[in-house]
Order: sequence, then C-alpha cells, then structure tokens
Amino acid sequence: MNLKNSFYLCMLLSLTIIFTGCTDKDTLIKDIEDIPSEDEPTPPENETKADLFEILNLDYPGLEEVKSLHEARKDNAAMEKLLTYYRNRTGITNPNLSSTLSEAEQGYADYAMNGYRFYVNDNYLEDKNKKIPYSLQNKDNTINWEFAPTGADNEYQKQLHRHNWMPMQGKAYQHSHNEEYILSWKEVYTNWVTKHPKPDGKPDKFKWYQLQVSNRIMGQTELFEYFKSSANFNTEWLSFFLIHFAEHADYLSLYKYAGENNILLSQAIALVFAGTLFPELKDAPQWQKTGCDIINEQTSKLFLKDGMTNDLSLHYHIGIVDGLYDLKRLILLNELPEHLLSPELDEVLLKATKVVMHFTYPSYFIKGSKDCSPAFNDSWIKTRSVLNKNYVKYTDMYPNDSELNYMKTYGKEGTQPDTKIKTFENSGFYVLRNGWTPQSTMLVHSNNISSKLNDSSHNQLDNGTFELYHNGRNFFPDSGVCAYMNEDDEEVMKLRRWFRQTKAHNTMVLGKSEEHEDIGAENINKAQGILLLSKEDDNQQLIVTENQGYSDFKHRRSIFYVKQPIEFFAFIDEGVGTATGYAKLYFHLCDETSVNNVILDTQELGAHTTFGDNNNLFIRSFGSQDMTLKPFDGRISYQTDRKYEKRTAYSVVMKKNKNTPVRFITILYPVTTAANHKIHAEFTDNPANSTNVSIKVTIDNKSYDLNYQLKN
Repeated sequence: MNLKNSFYLCMLLSLTIIFTGCTDKDTLIKDIEDIPSEDEPTPPENETKADLFEILNLDYPGLEEVKSLHEARKDNAAMEKLLTYYRNRTGITNPNLSSTLSEAEQGYADYAMNGYRFYVNDNYLEDKNKKIPYSLQNKDNTINWEFAPTGADNEYQKQLHRHNWMPMQGKAYQHSHNEEYILSWKEVYTNWVTKHPKPDGKPDKFKWYQLQVSNRIMGQTELFEYFKSSANFNTEWLSFFLIHFAEHADYLSLYKYAGENNILLSQAIALVFAGTLFPELKDAPQWQKTGCDIINEQTSKLFLKDGMTNDLSLHYHIGIVDGLYDLKRLILLNELPEHLLSPELDEVLLKATKVVMHFTYPSYFIKGSKDCSPAFNDSWIKTRSVLNKNYVKYTDMYPNDSELNYMKTYGKEGTQPDTKIKTFENSGFYVLRNGWTPQSTMLVHSNNISSKLNDSSHNQLDNGTFELYHNGRNFFPDSGVCAYMNEDDEEVMKLRRWFRQTKAHNTMVLGKSEEHEDIGAENINKAQGILLLSKEDDNQQLIVTENQGYSDFKHRRSIFYVKQPIEFFAFIDEGVGTATGYAKLYFHLCDETSVNNVILDTQELGAHTTFGDNNNLFIRSFGSQDMTLKPFDGRISYQTDRKYEKRTAYSVVMKKNKNTPVRFITILYPVTTAANHKIHAEFTDNPANSTNVSIKVTIDNKSYDLNYQLKN
C-alpha cells in the first residue's frame, strides 16, 4: 500500500468511528469495499511527516520551534507546533477570502455531501430550476470521477477536476462550523488524490491540465484558511494537504502552458498565490518568481495594444482582468516588493478596463437588466450586477478614474464617458453610440484580427458582424456559443460548428448557390480585418472596414450612423474579387422570445418588428443588381449545454459574376411603429472608382446624401 492509500485508509476508518449512528441523509461514509486492502504493504507511520519536513523551509521566520523540535527528532511535537503556527500566523493575507455565502453556494456545499452532487458550473445541472448538480455516486456508493452527463462536451470533465464546490463548503463551514463540511472535503479530496496521482510526464487534457491545476491551487489557498481552525484539521491532514499543495505548485511550475492566453495567465497567477500564501515551503520563492516572470513576459502578448486580450472574447477578457486584480491585491496586502510586476501592467490594465466600459450597453443603467454586453466569439452576455461587481474592482485599482467611478455608481458620481467613435484596431472592434442613458443607441461592429480559426479557438468566423442596441432592446444579438469542444462526439462538434460558422452572424458570405448551404461550407478562411476609415461630426459617425475572407473575394462594410435630423443606420456592403457564385448578406434578428414580433418582408427585401412598446426597427436592402430574400432558420444560445432556441433570420442574395463587384445598401431605421414608412436607397457613385462611395437614401420622402472618399 502506498503512502496515499495508507492515509486514505486511516482517514476513512476514523470517519467511520465518528459517524456511527448517523441518519440516512449522511452519505459521507463509503462501503468497506472502497477501503484499500489491508494486506498491501504499508509505509512507516512517520513517512508523511518525513515528506513534509523535506519540503518545509525550517529557517522561515516563525518556524524556529518547529525546526528545533524536528532536529530533536520530536516530529509529533513539531507537527503540533506547525499547526499552531498556521492557525495563528499573521502578515499573510488571501484577498480572495469572503464572508459572503449565497443561497446557491450554500446549496452546492450541501449537495456535495448528498450523493456526491458536485457543482461544476451553472451549465451542468441536473435540475437548473432547483440548482441541483449531477450525482457522481456509483451503485456501490463510490465516486465516479469519470462521470459526464449524457451528451456533455469535454468542458464538464475539465471543470469537474477544478473542484469548484470545495471553496463553497469552506465558506459554509465558516458560517455554521458544521464539521460535516470539512469531513466531506477530506474524504473527497483524499479520494481524488488517490485515484488521480500526479502524472510522470506532461499534463493531460483533463485532471492535470494546467487550467485545472491552477483552479485547484486557487481553491486550496481559500480552503486552508476556511478550515484550519477545525478540530478535524489535525496534524495528519496538515501534512497531507501541504504535501499535495506543493505537488500541485511544483507540477504547474514545471509545465508552462504553450500559448498566450487566459490559461497561461491563470497558471501564472496561481503560482504567485501559492508562493505568496505559503512562503514556509522551500519552493515558494521559485513559484512566485516563475508566476511573475510569466506575467511580465506575457503582458504585451496577452493584451493587444488597444487593451483587448488576444482571445477576442469579452468573457475571457473580464476574467483575465479579474485575475490580475486579485494578483495586485495579493501583492499590496502582503506588502511584496513592487518590482515583482512590470510597471507597464498598470497602464495595460487601465486600457483593459476601458474596453469593458466601452463594450457596456446602455441597458446597464436599467435596474435588473440581464443583457448589458455584446456576446461576440466564445462569450456570454453579462448582467448589470456582474458588470457592476467588476466596476467596483476597477475603481479599487484606479480610484482617481472618474469614468470608472461613473460606471461603478450607475452615473451618480464621476464623469460620463464620451460618445465618440471607439476604434479597437488591434483586435478589430468598433463602437458607435449617441449616449449612455437606457434610451440611447449603440452599435458594436466586429471585424477581428486573428490567425486562430480552428474549432478550439475562442474567435468565431464572424468578420463583419454587428450588434445593435436601441432604447433598451438588442435588435441583432449574436447567435452565441451553444457547445464547447468534444472531438469524440460528432453531434456536439456539429453544434459548435453551427454557431461558429460565418452565416450564423450578421455579415456576408460567398456561396456556390442561392440556397443556404451546409454547415461551414461558406465560411471565411481568413480573419485579418482592417480599418479603412473612421470619421464623425455632430450629425453622423462613419466607419469603413474590410476583410479578405476568401482568397478571391473581399468584403468591405461601411456603416453610416446618421443621428440628425432623424436617426438611422446605412450599411454599404461590397464584395470584390474574381470569385463567382452568390454573395449572401445574413441578418439574425432579436432573441427567441421575439419570434412573433419579427416579420419578414420578402418582396421588399427586408423585415420589420412589431413590439407593442413603441420600440421597433424597419429594415430594407437595395443592390447594384437583382436580389432575392431567403428565410433562414436562425438559432440563439448563451449556454454551453448544447441547447438552443430558434429565432428569425434571413439572407439577401445577389449573384457574383467574375470581376464584377456586388454592392448592397441596407437601411436600419428605428421607429415607434413600422407602419406607413417608405425607404429607398441607391448608389450615386461610379462603381469603377472604389475609393469614392456615394449613396442617396430617401426615408419618408426626405433624402440624405451619404458619401466618403478613401485615400488612394
């Protein structure tokens, strides 16, 4: 019997004694069959202590008595002194500790002790209404660590091994001092360690993948503080915990993630936390240095010059900024040397917070709003409360920034950000808006720059797409994500590819026929968006972008936002190149709750909405040659549980002849009601001069001449 199994046996036997006479609801004790066989060889009784003293820095201030007792071969007394030291130590502060325990967290803490219902995340619940996680309990009452819900993607197994429910049990213990929580943690974590020993080589995709190890380390730094005062946190458990904590940190330090993204950053942050919060361990300085070196090296690579992270996902962007916020607090609270992190990190982080600010929809200023951000790429819409929690942290980092204070206080204090065009050219995002009140209008255009277009990339194949918020409603929300990777399940991959494909977005594709083609058949193969022009005055804003999405077909999209005397958007979409086939301009309207409020006007090449709150949109498209409108079965999903809802979508199709460009004009006209409006638009330029674009738009008998000139 190895060391781990020996400890597992001792712990389970002690649990059996403690819980004799428990009621049926107590499910912590396993059948005797799950206990390792007693006829296996057992290590010396003091092997655990010996291993611990090998990894301790006994010269660390405060461990003088521990060292003296150990050198006198009084290891039991040394361990007692070490436990007392940890329970009473000062000057080491974990900024992630929280005294707040939500109702949901309390439930997840309890469910972990009831049929091993381990919380993974909100996407993977057996009952989402009651917030009940799936059970991992086998028929013989053992834990099935290989469990995954039917049809789940790889993300379930990955996140299962992050142990997300354990810190919730720690917080629940702090509130109740119910010893069942620590006994549950000890039993389950010991079981996990026994069944998932550290690999001899590089990380796998699941149990010892860098992101999983990072999450476990971060959780364990909390668990240690929540539980260390418990009578069940004895010297044997202290030894077991520290040995495997060091094992995690050593492994994470050894295998640097081969990529410049959120995974590498989480690895770096976990190492700094490990080295800072457990300085008594010999390798702590090396963990801390390795983590800081990664952060300093990767700051300019992970963050683009415009402030966006290179994953091009607002979801991961917010998470990365949050992790660095925690890191800055860790360094400040523990009075670490300022030079550990590069001084340029402050400037980079400030830019990153402003990305979040400019991506925030005006619905943020409506109480209870749940749709306050765009959801491009692998991203999810953010609620008002989630965004506000982040703005509180941003103002903590930058207390003198009046714009962030404005966002934190919902406009009650600070300075309102301006309404000028925001161009994030390095990532390929552009924001047009007229204000910050709930009634304001805001359009976000995405024309990303990325070399990562494979299925595992967080960047979707959506160059040219947009979302439009007006007066509290998002009229063109992104389709979403629906599913993460699972290479072994073709149905899951089919779903992921549907939502990633170009035609699932509000942009142009090139196809071989007029009809909607198979999933991915019309995908762009390059995402190198560029900004050609940005200009504005008091009456209008304009951006012009393009992307060579296909080797022989380039899409240029010009967006005029006319603010006065009436408000409307004029999109000019041009497809240029030697390609032949059919250019298709796709539009995906509103969400699944609005199917009956979106009406396609097939003959008029457009659509309109019929909401009863006097907040509607009138859409018409015009072209340089004949076009047809083709209804499309749109979808929308902001989870990764492989479930989606249907919504209204369509494409406007124009034949593409060799060496002849295709040119579309689409007018988006916000109205109270779509009845009795007339719109016409036409090109008034010379199509041979592609740098001089002019159109004439007529809305309800009033004409508007819109034009721009590109530099040769």
